[in-house]
Amino acid sequence: MNSLRSFFNRSDSYHGRITLIFILLAAILEGALVSYWLFALEPRLRAEASAYSQALSTAQAQILAFEIADEHGRQREEKLNLAMDKILLFRVPQSDKPFTKKIRLELDYDVVDAPDRSLDFSLGDDDPSYCITVPIALFSPTSRELLGIAHFSNNLDVIENLESEVRTKLTLASALIILLLIVVWLTISSLNARLSNYASDLARAREITNKTIASLQDARIILTPTGNIAEINPYSAHILGYNEKEILGRHLSEFLKESKLFRGKHLETFIAEKSLANTELHFVNKDGSLTDMMFSAAMVLDPEGNFNGIICIGKDITALNEAKREIEDKQTQMIHAGRLSALGEMATGIAHELNQPLYIIRLAADSLRDYFTRNANEAIEATDVNKIIGQVERATTIITNMRSFGRADTGKMEPLNITNPLHLALSFFREQFKKSNLVLREEIDTNLPLIKANAQKFEQIVINFLSNARYAVSTRQESEGGGYIPTVVIRLYQDESDRRLIFEVEDNGIGMNAQELDRCLEPFFTSKEVGRGTGLGLSIVHGLVKEMGMELVVGSSLGKGSIFRIFMAPVAEG
Repeated sequence: MNSLRSFFNRSDSYHGRITLIFILLAAILEGALVSYWLFALEPRLRAEASAYSQALSTAQAQILAFEIADEHGRQREEKLNLAMDKILLFRVPQSDKPFTKKIRLELDYDVVDAPDRSLDFSLGDDDPSYCITVPIALFSPTSRELLGIAHFSNNLDVIENLESEVRTKLTLASALIILLLIVVWLTISSLNARLSNYASDLARAREITNKTIASLQDARIILTPTGNIAEINPYSAHILGYNEKEILGRHLSEFLKESKLFRGKHLETFIAEKSLANTELHFVNKDGSLTDMMFSAAMVLDPEGNFNGIICIGKDITALNEAKREIEDKQTQMIHAGRLSALGEMATGIAHELNQPLYIIRLAADSLRDYFTRNANEAIEATDVNKIIGQVERATTIITNMRSFGRADTGKMEPLNITNPLHLALSFFREQFKKSNLVLREEIDTNLPLIKANAQKFEQIVINFLSNARYAVSTRQESEGGGYIPTVVIRLYQDESDRRLIFEVEDNGIGMNAQELDRCLEPFFTSKEVGRGTGLGLSIVHGLVKEMGMELVVGSSLGKGSIFRIFMAPVAEG
């Protein structure tokens, strides 16, 4: 940008340089044309004119040779004179000047049958000036004997006229070239003047734009291709607690809690994607506090399309986040109160209504098992008793889990074996999936490190994911009928590359389109039918995931299914 501004400021000097270049170019072209004329064209014209003169004289000499060879006394002399007169009267059409001014014959009378020197005619100017004399041998048309020599004095003015004509054309061509250069120079001068005006307008517009941007309550940072800060507006520096000189030249990642941003592979990813839109980042202020910003960045390309830098715009959302957290806290309290109310009453009622009959059934079943054991009876009834006891224990476990889910959440984060709340949440769904003919496949690695989390919050996340997955596959099953196998896959494993634990819930249900995928984490947004969803489930899950320091990634394809993936960092050993 500075080089462009400097170029526009020096537009007048460029105009002078362009003018000088055109003057030098015109002089060079004129010099080249003159040199071409003197050293190439003019000698070639003279050579061609001489050859033309020789050829024409040779043709005319053959006419004279024919008349000399004709042996008819005075009649031959008259025909010879007449032929020579015709040659002397021949004029070049372009100049209307005689080509030959004088002809003189020298014959060999040992061959020519005529009195000695009787045919040695000499016609034309007695003293021809500005001529070139060309001797031409005369051969007999019949015997090819040498009859003598004819001396033709050819007019040099004809050659001069030819040179003059070519010189005139060359001069016109030179004038046209000069005229063309002048036209091009005037055009470039006009364009340069317009460019100067545009540069002035651009400078004014840029100044207005900079002042407008500076007055906005938004952070604006311009980075070099390597991520170093090249420009920063006063508002950005003020937010961070620095002055501009303390920031310029330093790498942007020095001021980010997400310090890997715009470094290494992260920078390569940004360049590949060409933009970073509406990403929440946390800037570290000079005093160590954090400023939350909704951050967007885009590549800056030069006119040739080369990567020239990165422009970043940020909006301070610290106050907005604090308000959102307050709302989320209130929302969590309301949801928790409703959950406690519903599940508390449910758990109390179930415990009151079922525990007593289950206790009696268990006593009876234990008595029967003792009876069959004492009598070593292996009848089918003995096996049925064990089944009864197993089902009583299963019912007791469900009641215990519901009581656990209904207990108040302390919010405490502690090292946790994540498989425990996962299996607790799954216990609510295994039988439901089985009765609805839905496939629930569990791929859970039990040999995993501990993570720092809240068991009840993670259990709530799993329940929400499984509820959504069950709805997705059930809805698709209703629409497609036979041939479709509704499947939900639960995975828990550790990524070998970065050692993070990954929890996945994948279904082959109805899926989401691009718009639904973009908005699925927004509060109160739902794609379910009216009355079948509040639009708060995934929003609450997103809040819980962020609260526990995890990362949530959602992928979906309409008509093919969805996958919800949570990344969890293990507790540091030692």
